[in-house]
Amino acid sequence: MQMLVFQIARQQAKSLLETAWDGEFPVKLGGISQTLDAEVLHDHLPPELSGFIVKREGEDTVHIMLNSTESTERQRFTWAHELGHLIERATLAGDDDYSFVETRMPERYDLHEFFADEFAGTLLMPAPKIRELQARGITAAGMAAFFGVSLKAMRKRLDRLKKQPDAD
Repeated sequence: MQMLVFQIARQQAKSLLETAWDGEFPVKLGGISQTLDAEVLHDHLPPELSGFIVKREGEDTVHIMLNSTESTERQRFTWAHELGHLIERATLAGDDDYSFVETRMPERYDLHEFFADEFAGTLLMPAPKIRELQARGITAAGMAAFFGVSLKAMRKRLDRLKKQPDAD
C-alpha cells in the first residue's frame, strides 16, 4: 500500500527523532540541524517572509535563514519546517533543489509546503507526548508552552491529529 504525503512526512520526522534527538522537550533543533549539515542564520527579513532554505552549488552545508523579527516560537516552527524541505529533497526527491521560501501566502501552499508543515509538527510535537499531556489535562496553551511553539501551531497539530491520528 502506498503511503500518503502526511504519512511520509510524519515517518521521516519520527525517524529523525529516533536518530538525532536527545529526548528532551522542547525539541532542540540545533543538534538535529548539525546531524543534517544544516546551518541556521537569523536576519531581518521582509514581514511576509518567515524563512528559507538554500544550498549553494558545490557546498555540502545547507543554510536555513530565519526572520529574526518573529517570535522564538514562530522561528522554531519555521526552522523545523525548513528541515522538512531538506529531508524531502534529500530522501524523497533525491536532488539538490532547495528553492523553498516560507511566506504567509496561502495561495502558494502546495504539497511541498504541506509535507514540510506535517514534518515540522511531528518533529516538534510528537503525538505520544501530546496524548500524554492531554491525559494529564494540559490545555492547548499549556502544550504550546511545553513544546516551545505558538498556540496557532499547537492547535493546527491537534486538528491534524484529530483528522488523521498518528499510528505510532
